[in-house]
Amino acid sequence: MDLRCEPPRLLKVSWLYGEDPGFSEVEVRLSSQDGGTLLELRHTAEVPPEMWSGYGPGAVGVGWDLAFLGLGLHLSGAPQIDENTFHRTDEGRRFITAACRAWGRAHEAAGGPPDQVAATVANTITFYAPEGEPV
Repeated sequence: MDLRCEPPRLLKVSWLYGEDPGFSEVEVRLSSQDGGTLLELRHTAEVPPEMWSGYGPGAVGVGWDLAFLGLGLHLSGAPQIDENTFHRTDEGRRFITAACRAWGRAHEAAGGPPDQVAATVANTITFYAPEGEPV
């Protein structure tokens, strides 16, 4: 559902997912910066405790990283990636692993206990790029 739309600068929508959706909003802002466009995204959600303790901020963050990778490739005219198999390629696994580790560093910098952060990073990598999945 649209909560706010001010073309071409702002879009704020609710985002419902899963069987028992909780509060979730996505706000995208566009502004001019250095001769280009700055895109700012804020995804605000009530995260169930078991999701946070299992995956941390990478659970959603890596999904946005992948979405922005696809958007960047599209806007640049580069060859598109196959979203159904990217996570099985060496390039895809490297990208996903790096993104998961970056979200882990952010989580730890925000006060997450190192052992919990390490577990959430491992879980998030396994979710987005499971080992042994057939190509």
